[in-house]
Amino acid sequence: MKNRFRILLLGLLSLTASTLFANTFDAVLDWNRRVEVGFGMSGQVKAVEVRPGDAVAAGAVLVSLDTVLLEIAVNKALNTKAISEAEMERQLAVVEREQTLYDEGALSAVQLEQVELDLSRTEFAFNDAQLEHSRVRHLLELATLTAPFDAWVVDSDFMPGQFVHHQADSPVLITLAERGRYVAKAEIDGTAVGRLTGSPNIKILLGDKTFEAMQIRIGLEPIADGNEGQRYLLSVQFESDDLIRPGTSCIVMMP
Repeated sequence: MKNRFRILLLGLLSLTASTLFANTFDAVLDWNRRVEVGFGMSGQVKAVEVRPGDAVAAGAVLVSLDTVLLEIAVNKALNTKAISEAEMERQLAVVEREQTLYDEGALSAVQLEQVELDLSRTEFAFNDAQLEHSRVRHLLELATLTAPFDAWVVDSDFMPGQFVHHQADSPVLITLAERGRYVAKAEIDGTAVGRLTGSPNIKILLGDKTFEAMQIRIGLEPIADGNEGQRYLLSVQFESDDLIRPGTSCIVMMP
């Protein structure tokens, strides 16, 4: 009984849609964004936090490398920066004292220039120490791979203990697809392109659910030239929190 009611409901929805929308186009769903991400440095995989099929939030840790040596390098750079800063401040005090002696006529210009030159050296050393600390700290950040946006984990080649080389011909990657947004792709003719120019109300019918179009894109070049003339690719973006697999059939409805 429930199945008969469901079939009847779907039939009514289709009839209503065909009444309100003069044009419908068969479409296929695809991810809105699909990217492959990997490490920007080489190292040994310490932990893999996700697996295919998982839903991850933007900024979530996906994979991390062993960071023992990097943490040592960061601490060493931090110590070097502190020593360089202390040396620079000490030399600055020397210059101020020598400047007073020079103003009183108790120090020659050559001697003052020498201590000022020594101050410049300590300033350069401190700047170099700051840059080195920033460099190794950046490497430490690169050792953690995070999600660039809310996503579904489509595939992953990472395994704990594995050594990854970021400049390899085939680097180890993890594939992500944006979660929450999809694109319905359909082929339309030139007449439909003209009607879409006014940005009419477009909806996507997927099973018994209807979605509002967020954004539409029409290809500038034709993708096919059949018996009915040239066809263009219409991409309709919409939102859904559900996992919808690419390749799922749907209908794009246009007034």
